[in-house]
Amino acid sequence: MRDFEPLHSMLRAFVVLRVVFVSTLLLSAFLIQITFSTVLPLNFIYYLAAFAYSISIVATLSLERIPAETNAGVQLLGDLAVITGLVYVSGGPDSSFTFLYLSTVTAGSVLLGRQGGLATAGLAAVFYAVLVDLMFFDVVKPVETSTRPLWSLPALVGNVALNVAAFVATALLVSVASDKLHEARADVERRKTEIARLQALHGSVLTSMSSGVLTTDLDGRITYANRAAQELLGTPSVDLVGRPLLTLGLVGETEWNRIAASDSEIFRLENARQSGEAEDYFGISVTALRDGSDHTIGRILIFQNLTELKRLEGEVRLKDKLAAVGELAAGIAHEIRNPLASISGSVQVLKNSSTPGSPEQRLMEIVVAESHRLSSILEDFLRYVRPKERAEEPVDAPSALDDVLTLLAHGDEASSRHRVVQDVHPRSVVVQADPGQLRQIFWNVARNALAAMPGGGTLTVSARVQGGHWNVSFKDEGHGMTTGERDRLFTPFAHSFPGGTGLGLAIVHRIVEEHGGTIRVDSAVGRGTIVSISLPLAGPAREAVVPAAVEHTPTEVS
Repeated sequence: MRDFEPLHSMLRAFVVLRVVFVSTLLLSAFLIQITFSTVLPLNFIYYLAAFAYSISIVATLSLERIPAETNAGVQLLGDLAVITGLVYVSGGPDSSFTFLYLSTVTAGSVLLGRQGGLATAGLAAVFYAVLVDLMFFDVVKPVETSTRPLWSLPALVGNVALNVAAFVATALLVSVASDKLHEARADVERRKTEIARLQALHGSVLTSMSSGVLTTDLDGRITYANRAAQELLGTPSVDLVGRPLLTLGLVGETEWNRIAASDSEIFRLENARQSGEAEDYFGISVTALRDGSDHTIGRILIFQNLTELKRLEGEVRLKDKLAAVGELAAGIAHEIRNPLASISGSVQVLKNSSTPGSPEQRLMEIVVAESHRLSSILEDFLRYVRPKERAEEPVDAPSALDDVLTLLAHGDEASSRHRVVQDVHPRSVVVQADPGQLRQIFWNVARNALAAMPGGGTLTVSARVQGGHWNVSFKDEGHGMTTGERDRLFTPFAHSFPGGTGLGLAIVHRIVEEHGGTIRVDSAVGRGTIVSISLPLAGPAREAVVPAAVEHTPTEVS
């Protein structure tokens, strides 16, 4: 059985060829008889044709029931018998159909290889030699229309030898050619298999990559998107392929025109892409896509989401900045505090000696008030750059949060136009923290959220347990922040509301980090701000704090 083409398929083709040949032979016989009024032994030809058709039917029906090699051998033997009968009818040694033996030998070589071809050649030689010998010695009488052959014994021997040599030579030549063809086709199949394997490997590599990969044509339409690209863009492949690249927001029109104008340059760029209410930052590398002739047929884009990396870089820059600022300013603040206390004390003494209600006394009251305010700012700043020692202990975080929000809702920071809504579940979670600093975190963040809504609005505080951390978020409906304001948010004095010192969130950032937590801010102009804080749970409470599958609804603090 051949690797490139099953023997069953070749046997079916062999049966079809036999039926076509026999049918053509019958039709030709009828046409000759009608046209030339030649008397042919049609009865004998009918028998041969019927036998050939019978072989074909039996071979077809038994193809799946007996081994293919056995089926092929039976068919070849039947064909030799039919050809021998046809040679007998057409004159024996003088027959014009002797060449049909060569076709059967060829079929044997193709179907069964070299050994099968030689065996078929040997059987053909036996069939032919026995037939002509029997006819020469009158053992088998020729048909009525045949004349006795006028062959001498030497000539007959030469005829048989020549035909046998032709049979054997045909078997050898066809088997060699068939083997070469088999090898060539097997090589083609191996190459196809290797190409298929390489294509599968290529697809697996692209599918397994964590970076997004897009290919486009020269017009900028997407022709391929790997799985990572679909996940990063939040769009399935069926919606990406055929779509213009510019509609994705990864590359701007000006940048694409510059990329399309270049044939070999590799472009690297970073762009922000709107994803829902937030922005994602992508690092993109673009290069030419070439075919086997080194012609540019499109572009390849490899990109990664750098949002988290940008956030970490921002935190590192902020820490470096705060360290430098703190080291310098701590000394300055300390030096200012003592003279400021002296100035404030001196002005108070002068105020007591001045005339009540005089302009001088009013000015000195302003000096004293501003001195106190400046002293408060210095105290906050020194608390930021030189935090006191923490006294950590297990703290019920939701309870502390509820206390702070209740106090805030009844304080001066909240007006009748403000609403504070809690969505906290479970209601009891233990974290390891300094109680005072934990409340300071909640107070500063919630107070800033209310200050961001001077015209009123809703502050929604949500808290959940996830992966060994207690996550709490403060969402306001304020005016939001620009990207620049958000990047400077935790820098001292970089951003403050009226009446504030600009140190509240900077202190919050430091406290959260010292407690092993993280703080994140998502904000956009006109869409408010969400401050998310994650604090690790206390060790003994990890197993106890598992949210129960119960209904819970937000509650308003009143």
